[in-house]
Amino acid sequence: MPKPASAQKPTFLQTLTSFIAGAALKLLALTLRVKWHDGGTFYARTRKPVILCIWHNRLLGSILADWRARHRCHPVKVLTSASKDGGWLAAMARRFTLGAVRGSSSRRGAAALIELSRAIRDGNDIVITPDGPRGPNYSIAPGIIHLAGHAEALIVPVKVGFTRFWRIGKKWDALWIPKPFSRLTLEFLEPLEFTGDAAALEAETARLAEVMGRD
Repeated sequence: MPKPASAQKPTFLQTLTSFIAGAALKLLALTLRVKWHDGGTFYARTRKPVILCIWHNRLLGSILADWRARHRCHPVKVLTSASKDGGWLAAMARRFTLGAVRGSSSRRGAAALIELSRAIRDGNDIVITPDGPRGPNYSIAPGIIHLAGHAEALIVPVKVGFTRFWRIGKKWDALWIPKPFSRLTLEFLEPLEFTGDAAALEAETARLAEVMGRD
C-alpha cells in the first residue's frame, strides 16, 4: 500500500516570519474589545472534545479572541492544507499554542481524517474551516460531517463578528484582520450531532450550513 503524501513542513522563513507576525498580532489583540457568548458550553471543563466550525475568513479573528480568553479546556488543533501555503498557517498556529493537522480533500485527505480522529480521541478540540482550502466562501464541504460521524464528536458552530477590519487578499480566501481598538465577538453556538451516514450527508451538510449562515 503506498504511503500517503507528506505535508510540507513550515520553512525556516515561515517560522521566523510567524514569530514577528505573531508578536504583532498579540499586541493587536490586547487593544481589542472582545465579547464571548458561550452558548455551546465551550468553556465548560467537563465537556468532551468537539469540532469547531469556523468560516475561513473569520479564522484569525477567532484565534485572537480565543488567545484573549486564555481559558481552554482542551488542547486545540487546526486543520490546515498540506501545501506550502498551509505551512504559513501551521507556523502561525504555534505562536498561539495551537497544534496543526495537515491535509485536505485533495491531498492527504484519508490520512488527515485518521489523524484528526486520533487527535479527538486523545482529548484535542479540532478547528475546521469548512469552506477551505478551495472555497467558495460560506460553503460547507462534507469532510467536517464525515469527521463528526467517524470520531463520534459534536460540531460546535462558531460565529465571529467584527466592527472594523482589514481585508487581506482579493480572492475568496482573503483573511479579515480586526483593526486596533475595534470590537470582536466570539460566539459558540449549541453543539450539533451528525451521523456522517452517506444517505444523510446532503441533508446534514445543509443543516450545518443553515446554522452557520454568513455572519
